[in-house]
Amino acid sequence: MAIPAFSLDRFLQAPLLARAREIEDGLPADALRSLVDGKVVTMSDLVGIVGSRRTLDRRLAENAPLSTEESDRLARFAEILALATHVMGGRMEAMEWLRAPQFDFDGTPPIDLMRTHSGGDLVLNLLRLIQHGMLA
Repeated sequence: MAIPAFSLDRFLQAPLLARAREIEDGLPADALRSLVDGKVVTMSDLVGIVGSRRTLDRRLAENAPLSTEESDRLARFAEILALATHVMGGRMEAMEWLRAPQFDFDGTPPIDLMRTHSGGDLVLNLLRLIQHGMLA
C-alpha cells in the first residue's frame, strides 16, 4: 500500500493529537516541498526558523524526514502562514506582511520573531487581534 504524498492542507486540518504524532515521528521532506514554492515562500524564509540551509538541502536531497524539532518549527511556520494568509487575504500578502517591519514589534519583521516559540506566539497573537478587528 502506497503512502499518500504529504499534504500541508491535510496536515493543518488534522486533529491536534494527530499533528503532534506526525511531528514527533518527523515530517517528510515533502513537507518542505509543499510549503516552499520558490516564488512566494522561499527556502530562505525557512532558514533560521526550521533549520540551517545545509541541513534543509540535505533533507531534501536525501528525501529524509525532518527531526522532531525541525518538524515542530516547520509546523509552527505553516500554522502562522495559514492564519496570516486568511487575515491578509492571500499568501503573497501574508508573506509581505511577515517580512515587513511591524510597529507592534518595534520595527522587527514578524518572520524574524518566528525563530523562537515565544516570538511565534507574539506573531500569532497579533494576527488574531487583526483578525478580530481589534487593531486599527
